[in-house]
Amino acid sequence: MLGRIHSIETCGTVDGPGVRFVVFLQGCPLKCLYCHNPDSRAFQGGQEISAEDLFAKIWSYKSFFKSSGGGVTFSGGEPLLQAAFVAEMFEALQEVGIH
Repeated sequence: MLGRIHSIETCGTVDGPGVRFVVFLQGCPLKCLYCHNPDSRAFQGGQEISAEDLFAKIWSYKSFFKSSGGGVTFSGGEPLLQAAFVAEMFEALQEVGIH
């Protein structure tokens, strides 16, 4: 399955417990006044990536997650607009014990 991502932050420390791999997804229909990621609102742009390729990128950080109690955070854009992609990623990550 393919997803559209805006950007990735590796070794984030403010979007959940421990060291996080933060995936910012592309596209959001909302226009929240105090949006933290307004550049991710547009539905066009970003980078298309397969769930397998994204998993491989995340997997390379597994030692950081293990030692810090961290994991992966999906942020906006709006993750629910790509619910099937995010669900596939969550299932794959859960299978290998990544939060």
